[in-house]
Amino acid sequence: VLVDSVTGEEGLGGPLSADDLAWCARHWPVNGLTVGARVEVGASRDAAWSDLVSRVRRGTLLAVDYGHVREERPVEGTLTGYRAGAQVAPVPDGSCDVTAHVAVDSLDHDELTTQREALRALGVTAVVPDHALARTDPAGYVAALSRSSAAAALSDPSGLGAFQWALRRVC
Repeated sequence: VLVDSVTGEEGLGGPLSADDLAWCARHWPVNGLTVGARVEVGASRDAAWSDLVSRVRRGTLLAVDYGHVREERPVEGTLTGYRAGAQVAPVPDGSCDVTAHVAVDSLDHDELTTQREALRALGVTAVVPDHALARTDPAGYVAALSRSSAAAALSDPSGLGAFQWALRRVC
């Protein structure tokens, strides 16, 4: 699909390259490879990730972004735009950030999880502190409430908690 950089109107482009077509066949079989089907090709992103992994001699790499796995590939795609924190039409004219969610399972990884699940595994919870603490230790209560609020925001399944984590260990 080609997008007019002024109007945002879409039209069919030319055929995919052999590399992009192979990536789609491996990672985006949801709606097949029919002419006009929407597929968000991630071959260049995957190559950049693999290059990064190859440069690490020992350590752990973590990719974090909104994403999806094969079983949940969106038939209509995820392409969208953001301007000043609000979602807008994805017109590539420089007036907004254009983005698409990542097919995280196409990345070279050892583990995949959501941010919500990862934070829970690390012991991060959004437990509201006992209100009695407000009378005996007001500053402590406010600090605990702040931590609880941050944990809730980071693990909200309709927000940041929906981030996908792709973890790759290099030994």
